[in-house]
Amino acid sequence: MLRCFKKSFWVPYDDPTVYPTIAKAREAIAEYCDKNGYAHTFTDDDAVTINGVPHEIYRGPEPGSRGCYGIKCTER
Repeated sequence: MLRCFKKSFWVPYDDPTVYPTIAKAREAIAEYCDKNGYAHTFTDDDAVTINGVPHEIYRGPEPGSRGCYGIKCTER
């Protein structure tokens, strides 16, 4: 399936002017999942399983944000 048709979501991140490390990304994703009642398991540095669905973790610039960083989870 083309990447543009896969489900994805941005995870709220405290300081978007600082590049998110792996630890900060995991913390933000865990907090997001706990808040919304989703079961999650980290399978790799850039991979997480949320409610049984594997997701890829993107840490980098948000498109159109003029230098702000973000954390995005995309279904694999």
